[in-house]
Amino acid sequence: MSIERFISRPVGQVEDDIRKDVIEIRRYLPRCGYREVAVFKEGRNGLIYCALWELVELPPDPVLAIAYGRVSTDLQSDNHSLATQVRQQLELAAERGHTIRYIYVDAGYTGRDDRRPAFSRMMRRSVQGDIAADYTYDLYRFYRNLHGLSGHYIRLRDNGVELVSVAEKHVDFSSREGKLLLYLKGIVGEVYLDDLSRTTRDNKYSRALKGYSNASQPPFGYCRGDCKDCKDPNGADYCPRFGGHDLWRELGDDPKVFVPHPIESVAFQLAAEWYVTGRYSDTDIARMLNDYQYRPDNSDTVVRFRPKGRPGRIDENRRFRKDSIRDLLQNPYHAGFVVYREMKKRGGERFQTGRRVNPFGQTHDPNTASAIWFPGLHVPLISQELFERCLQVRGAKGHLPRSDVGRDARVYPLSGILRCVRDGGTFRGTAARGDIRYYEDVNRAQGVSDCPVRAIRAETLEEQVFAYVQQVHIPEEWYPDILGYLRDDDRWNEHRRQRRSLESRLRTLKTEFEMGEVSRSEYVQAKRNLDRQLQRLARRDEEAEEDLTPFLSDFPCLWAAATPLEKKVLLRCIFLDIHVRDGGITGYDPRDPFRPLFPAA
Repeated sequence: MSIERFISRPVGQVEDDIRKDVIEIRRYLPRCGYREVAVFKEGRNGLIYCALWELVELPPDPVLAIAYGRVSTDLQSDNHSLATQVRQQLELAAERGHTIRYIYVDAGYTGRDDRRPAFSRMMRRSVQGDIAADYTYDLYRFYRNLHGLSGHYIRLRDNGVELVSVAEKHVDFSSREGKLLLYLKGIVGEVYLDDLSRTTRDNKYSRALKGYSNASQPPFGYCRGDCKDCKDPNGADYCPRFGGHDLWRELGDDPKVFVPHPIESVAFQLAAEWYVTGRYSDTDIARMLNDYQYRPDNSDTVVRFRPKGRPGRIDENRRFRKDSIRDLLQNPYHAGFVVYREMKKRGGERFQTGRRVNPFGQTHDPNTASAIWFPGLHVPLISQELFERCLQVRGAKGHLPRSDVGRDARVYPLSGILRCVRDGGTFRGTAARGDIRYYEDVNRAQGVSDCPVRAIRAETLEEQVFAYVQQVHIPEEWYPDILGYLRDDDRWNEHRRQRRSLESRLRTLKTEFEMGEVSRSEYVQAKRNLDRQLQRLARRDEEAEEDLTPFLSDFPCLWAAATPLEKKVLLRCIFLDIHVRDGGITGYDPRDPFRPLFPAA
């Protein structure tokens, strides 16, 4: 079967086939006298099923064997159903005088490695001394990697266990011809998966480049827009458009593009607006969304927000949790981007790079550069500026201590950038009785450093740093970029929309004039009117900038007006590290753009 045929099969069809296989094998094995002993893993609404089945009644003096079946949803499906695999293994075992006592099943797992729950347990059970043979439908079901196939075959052989393949039932893999066939199939299987992986990787990259998401399910805030045939968990009895005209036809006429969900999109926008204030944690926002009463279009109907949930599992009592809020507020899809994450190998295992990348906070993934953002074709729920502010707030809160019940969290502007000269460790914020704030050496507190000073009064360090920072004089060439963060979002976004609309009308008018659809006098009069409107918008922008410019020329005044959390964000933007030794500041390490602003740095 060709690779093109595999690629052309829709993902949904492949997954449905696997689910049918799982249902079929669970009905077939009890009729053969087997009982389900253990389920190692089960999930995705039946798509993943890893289990052990055992023969209920053993014949006298049996020669015991093990059978293994696998179907894959990783990139392809070979159309070898589990019931077909097991049936032919039982028939061949009967011909050879073996009794298959244990049957291990892996559904929804690739054969490129041994990270399969049933396979790993099958290998451990095979070498315990009472098993004569391991049966598999073919070598590709057993392993699709040359090194893994040969290594596990040698392990079985050294423990006196014969590897038997239904597809090569007349082949002895210990013979010269059998070894050649074993290695050839290992090479072919590995090359096949490599080619298939490359093709799929290229297809996913191409989809992302065109602006399409590679996600199989819409993220929270979006749906497929198939209102007539809606299968979304938040469709029936929740969405006001359920059963009506298809939403995707109204918002772009492309069924492959996810569209904003009428209810979920409002919940996400509220969560983002609450979070950027810096006053609420993920837990606070989850609680606020759970308690919020939304009235669509100012109607009398009250809707309580709920998470997306899983397809096919309708639960009206679903509630938002902290982890779900954390994930959705860092998803760039909501700001109009689609993300391509490349699969790589590390230590022999495949992993996906670039998960939860926040350029304004710490990340534990050394390969974040492999996550690429492309402009998407979908409608964004929030602006790029608002999404970036969400990331900034999260980065600043990376070292923010938890608050006690009923009180605001203490903000430590220097946490995360203070670094001990002696042991290289960072400092965290802490408080003692009487609300006295301290910065504590993390390595010293955890017993991995012998620095003489463990904690320093926060005011002592902050006074020095704040005085040093207020020496900054912002260059005038920075003003245009900084003003973008000081402007009122709604007003300036409306100005930008008006400007784009006027410019578009000018281009259309020019095209109509060149094609002779409007006369010269009509063109001149309409163009003069549009130019006047653009000039009025430009004057409004200039007046607004003149009102904000004095703040930039007086940085100490701007610093005094900032909140503690805003000061923390600014300090993290300005400094890489602030060096501390024995309770005092010994030096500053500004980021490259700010180095010229600190002559003594």
